[in-house]
Amino acid sequence: MPLSGRFCFVLQRINRVISRRFNSVLQPIGITGSQLMILDAIGLDSDLRQKDLAELLGKDHATITANLAPLVRRGLVVRDEDRKDRRAHRIELTPDGASLLGQARELVEGFEADLGCRISGEHALVELCRALNRLS
Repeated sequence: MPLSGRFCFVLQRINRVISRRFNSVLQPIGITGSQLMILDAIGLDSDLRQKDLAELLGKDHATITANLAPLVRRGLVVRDEDRKDRRAHRIELTPDGASLLGQARELVEGFEADLGCRISGEHALVELCRALNRLS
């Protein structure tokens, strides 16, 4: 069987291709796809600890820290010590972060609409997402 027929190969290749395109779409607002995932997660749950964020996104602590640093420097998120556990940090969006997240979501909608067209429509993309989520 050729590599193009192997599920894991296709999945890895598509991940690389889509990640590059996704980062390209987000470049005008100065964030990466990984940083958007962080902003989006914080936007959906304003009471996240850094540890919870890593778990939610399936990333290790070091990767989350590295992706948070530029967001903190740009004033898009704040990282505060957890009052209940001084070893933990809580992360919140700033007003600038919320504004940028809104811009990013608009860009993502266009990007995902284009992907949906390439896979025979929006419903096919939704079904693909459901199927892939069952694997994780």
